[in-house]
Amino acid sequence: MLTFIKKHPLLFCIIVALVLRLCSVVFSKGFMANDDHFETVQVSYTAVQTSLFADDGFIRWNVMKGCDVGRSPLYTLFNYAIMIVMTWLGVFSLDPMMYVVRLIHALLSLLMVYYAYKYVERATENKNYAMITGLILAAHFLLPYLSVRNLIEVVSADLLVPCVYFAYVGAKENKSRLLILAGVLGALSWLVRFNTGLAVIPIPFAIWFMTKKIRPALYFCLGYLLIALFGGSLDAVYLGTFGRSTYNVFMSFLYVSGNPPLPQPFYTFAGLILGIFIPPFSFYLIFSIFRKKIIREHIILFSSVAVFFVIHSIISHKEERFMIPIFPLIAILGMIGLYVWIKNSDPQSRLRKIFKYSVIFAVAVNIIVLPLFTFNYAHKGMVEPFVYIAKQDDADMIIIDRTERRRFIAITYAGYNRPDYFNVDKYETLDTLDKNSPVFTGADYFVVYSDKHAAERADTLSRYFGPVKPVFHSTPSIMDAILHFMNPKYNHLNEAWVYKKDAAAVDGG
Repeated sequence: MLTFIKKHPLLFCIIVALVLRLCSVVFSKGFMANDDHFETVQVSYTAVQTSLFADDGFIRWNVMKGCDVGRSPLYTLFNYAIMIVMTWLGVFSLDPMMYVVRLIHALLSLLMVYYAYKYVERATENKNYAMITGLILAAHFLLPYLSVRNLIEVVSADLLVPCVYFAYVGAKENKSRLLILAGVLGALSWLVRFNTGLAVIPIPFAIWFMTKKIRPALYFCLGYLLIALFGGSLDAVYLGTFGRSTYNVFMSFLYVSGNPPLPQPFYTFAGLILGIFIPPFSFYLIFSIFRKKIIREHIILFSSVAVFFVIHSIISHKEERFMIPIFPLIAILGMIGLYVWIKNSDPQSRLRKIFKYSVIFAVAVNIIVLPLFTFNYAHKGMVEPFVYIAKQDDADMIIIDRTERRRFIAITYAGYNRPDYFNVDKYETLDTLDKNSPVFTGADYFVVYSDKHAAERADTLSRYFGPVKPVFHSTPSIMDAILHFMNPKYNHLNEAWVYKKDAAAVDGG
């Protein structure tokens, strides 16, 4: 085994990454944030069930008008194409479709592992450091889990890493085709996630600074422009106006409707990055970056990370996933920094001794936490009840009891020709409905969200709909159980129960 790793370090990194991601493909179902289901999967799957276009001639996008969408249609079309091919193969329900969707995303994420390895190998001429970089991006406890999600931040990161690599090699070797390719990948990354443009914008200026020539920077801009025109054309077809999604994004910054989130401290993302890379190792990784030699020789990589990080730190609205696009770039830059520091430091120094133990601690923590995320069925209670109902032939109307806790409903998992459904947020709502309405006459399955009072909720529903019996229980995922144990006040178990109208009890009565 050691001989194989020594002879094929890059292949070893890819194998580790693929094995872990395949585990997540099979076991890490569901979704992490609302965005990676309701703004991606649901939009694409609804289009498969109906059509890409709504009656107004724009792309169909949940309750929002297509012309108001602040995203390029590109990623929606990507998922839509996968799902359409699945229907050609006879797969119509969303749950089995998602295995293929997750697999394709897992394979796409191998780009970041491959090009991170190649970048560090070229920069340090040291395969050991390149392999460590590859293994960080292959087996960091978050990455197998994130790599199979439909988060636009993750997909944009998959494209941003090769963009930076080709920009770096193209500038070093004065290869115009690589610079054009870098521009193409940078623009694709931007189309998937507009905020990633903050990491792409400084690249042509860094190329100019690095080469002392304007032409290489223009080659990058040419590749970027080609895809930007393509993206604008997609907007014209699906959103009604050339470049409409970009316009909508800028307008959203100028005018924020509703209640804006409370501003967070500027150091929020700095603390997040230090925590994600596991201290005290993370302090060595991050602070080794700030050397004149590293910044000068890797100005493309450094400026991309720095501009993205600084601007996001200044913006008041901060969410942890916003940092995902530059996560692999920080790992690359940090490993180059560690290489330079270790090469020039005293092996017997106290800092070096602490560093050795910090590495051991970080690896141990990562190994312990890795399975929890890799096998995490995210939002299981929001998905699994509808996966069960999708397999039932007699489901015509679903009553969803959300009286204990309001939550989004992943109703798209209820089947290709899904049943109708009705959300009950207050039982008083049922008192206002006509007893001959489809809600009462058609109701046959009931989904109850409750951690402790499911039986009481079922009894209340029975008073409105007649006797019901439990037929399915969605137990908490491992991560839900752990979070609930750590803080039960704020972390619910996310249990869900499925009841069915008890025909035998009705007949017997």
